[in-house]
Amino acid sequence: MLHLLALWLLVRVAGRLPARALHAAATLAAALAWALSPRLRSVTADHMRHALGPAAAPRALARAARGCVRSAAYYYADFAKLPYLRDAAPFDAVTRADGLHHWFDAADRGCGVIALSAHLGNPEFFCRAVAAISSELLILTEPLRPPRLDRFVQATRATPGVRFAPAGLAGARAAIEVLRRGGAVAVLGDRDVLGTGTPVAFFGERAPLPTGVAELALRTGAAVVPAFALRDGSGFRVVFDPPLALRRTGNRAADLAAAHRAVAAALQRGIARAPEQWFALSPVWSGLAR
Repeated sequence: MLHLLALWLLVRVAGRLPARALHAAATLAAALAWALSPRLRSVTADHMRHALGPAAAPRALARAARGCVRSAAYYYADFAKLPYLRDAAPFDAVTRADGLHHWFDAADRGCGVIALSAHLGNPEFFCRAVAAISSELLILTEPLRPPRLDRFVQATRATPGVRFAPAGLAGARAAIEVLRRGGAVAVLGDRDVLGTGTPVAFFGERAPLPTGVAELALRTGAAVVPAFALRDGSGFRVVFDPPLALRRTGNRAADLAAAHRAVAAALQRGIARAPEQWFALSPVWSGLAR
């Protein structure tokens, strides 16, 4: 209940502040969180050790790790503003759009499109940008407890033309229906929120990542388009990468493994563009042998 109360105050009270004031408060909150939470420093430093590579200097690692915490704080500041945004806000905030033709080329196939992204920059903005160019969009989300918290978060995120479904069996069924109608499904694939991920090479080490995107693509024939919304000054640079080249040989296990590797590699390329904006604040590589 404390989490729900905190989010309610963030949205209903802080969300009414001017964006500049809210981001200034987020910068301060990030600095305090970094100073007061050894766990946060440990998790983000480990992520940056992977993302920046073994040659990165300790000072660069620490600077990038602090950036991850700041990116998380900015994400929550932006989340608080969602109910108060004008319909044109996603377009107004785009400073640059790269590779947009990849999305339209994939959509023109008529087999549905899976927008693959990460906890990078601002996924909420990424979803609104995708919604603006899609006739139908379903977003698979992390199930939150208690249910009242989940309902509040999804109501805050609500935007015309977008539906939300929790990741899991019911969400997968809904996603299949949307894709078979030629619609779009958006997924963040860099965290194993259900605890059912399959280990795959990710920044040089095996990490348990969800296989849902690979399974959906192979089952429906939908194109997988990696897409990211990166912070760029006071706005966002939206990047659409080419659709993943997934093969269907008839060997389901081999095809799924190859598709899973392709998804992980696409996430890695996206995160490498701005690793200091990657705010996955739960350990990604925990629980596997080094």
